[in-house]
Amino acid sequence: MLTWLKERQTWRDLLWITLIALAVQTFWALRITHPTYFDAFYYTTNAQRLAEGHGFTQEVIWQYLDQPQSLPVPSFTYWMPLPAIIAALGYKISDSFRAAQFPFWLMAGFLPWLSYGIAWHLKQSRWMARTAALFTAAGGYYAAYWNQPTTFVLFAWVGGGCLLTLAWAHESKMWRYWLLAGVLAGLSHLSRADGMLLLGVAGIIWLYEVGGWWRERKDQRLKIEDMSVNLQSFGKLRTSSLIFFGLVFVGGYLLIMAPWFWRTYQLIGSPMSTIGTQTIFLTTYNDIFSYGRSFSFASYLDWGLVNILRSKGQAASLAGQTFIAVTGLTVFVFFMLWAWLKLGRNKRTGPFLRPFSWYTLILYGVMVFVFTFPGQRGSLLHSSAALWPWSMALAAIGIDYAVDWIADRRPAWQPEPAKRLFAVVFVMLVFVVSFAVSSTQPLQEEQALIYKQMAAMVPPGSVVMTGDPPAVYYHTHLPAIAIPNEPPEILPVVAAQFGVDYLLFDEDRPPPLADLHAGKVSLPTLQKVHDFGDGYILYQFVGLESGEN
Repeated sequence: MLTWLKERQTWRDLLWITLIALAVQTFWALRITHPTYFDAFYYTTNAQRLAEGHGFTQEVIWQYLDQPQSLPVPSFTYWMPLPAIIAALGYKISDSFRAAQFPFWLMAGFLPWLSYGIAWHLKQSRWMARTAALFTAAGGYYAAYWNQPTTFVLFAWVGGGCLLTLAWAHESKMWRYWLLAGVLAGLSHLSRADGMLLLGVAGIIWLYEVGGWWRERKDQRLKIEDMSVNLQSFGKLRTSSLIFFGLVFVGGYLLIMAPWFWRTYQLIGSPMSTIGTQTIFLTTYNDIFSYGRSFSFASYLDWGLVNILRSKGQAASLAGQTFIAVTGLTVFVFFMLWAWLKLGRNKRTGPFLRPFSWYTLILYGVMVFVFTFPGQRGSLLHSSAALWPWSMALAAIGIDYAVDWIADRRPAWQPEPAKRLFAVVFVMLVFVVSFAVSSTQPLQEEQALIYKQMAAMVPPGSVVMTGDPPAVYYHTHLPAIAIPNEPPEILPVVAAQFGVDYLLFDEDRPPPLADLHAGKVSLPTLQKVHDFGDGYILYQFVGLESGEN
């Protein structure tokens, strides 16, 4: 499986490719001085608190589905903790955002190794492996996010790596790959809740093994009808191996996840939080920020069959766009699909691609038909990171197929020089496209300035209700809770419960609060303090019944 790693040329390739990748990631890492989007702020602030010794607690409430009672609250009851744990290791070394970035910068720099190995295994061609690795190094839509404390590059490694070890396990029938796949599945789940999908993929691959055993046993019976004792011994041996493979996979998974299951059990009386399942029944993504409401199958049906089907159609459309634009980076999706279909039908490479193929189908099916609204708002984008090393390896191989196809129809063509020429052209193109799509991601410098200005206006320790609680906490260290997706009259109720002192509005306020933000309606408990411009308005809560303000 890993004989290619024994070749000196492979290590030369990996060295210069890694240096290029780390240089590219240095550009993206230095471009930012703090997290640039909601999830990264959340993981980073929790990493800080872990490093400071506060444990898994947070001074932020960003959703109310788990019915929090007061600040601080337990952290990671909805998302999973591994990105914050890794970033906390950086903060332990140095109390700076650069230190938190460092582990993710390293992971991004070495991520091309995965694609190199995948491409080499599929075609045993060094130029294809190099091309696949350089495609991966460019980053595509992920380039602006790799270096932030979040799930993107982490899940590309552990999720994509789990698919690779399952492929090795499927081919080699060796228990150590099943064990490694189990460990990586556990790390995937500890990174993202939908990392659990890899358990389903592993189960399917294991069933393929069972099917193979059954066919072998049937063939043996047909060939050796008078040797029943030997056949029985063969059956027992294979059955024991299959059971052992499953056990070591589960053991590897539990090695990682059992401590977190125990923590969750102590917290809520169950090894796994179920609040995320409510998002199955959302009728709009904003309802994830609802207050005092719960969502069930009955409430979902009340929405109406037409609305449900329309939402699935919209989700399928966005999922298709995500596959083309993100996983295939638009210009490479044709080559990727060509190689995927051709290699998938090949007797040698088809089994190797099965984990990737099944994960892709399961992921997109779940995000379209089950977690419809979370899938549209980032879950699919995040979980597709596990596909990135694979899709770029397939894209490189697809270029090889395309050149051969043209050469078969143009005798004057010299395919081998043409392949290398096209590889160089497409490597340049992937870096250009990656820069074009990732450099437009907002840096949130204006928001950071407003948050700091606000902090200077309010007393220390004030609790702020805002549209981006993790970002406010990161820049100000003021406790912050989310603006609920409810009518204006609910705001004082929420503020009284959590001792909120101020409300910071912005243009992305929940739809039910549009008139309040625009000044068309008012609340006697809200007093305007300052208008920062760009839709940011600071209010103070006054006269709440709890007497907190």
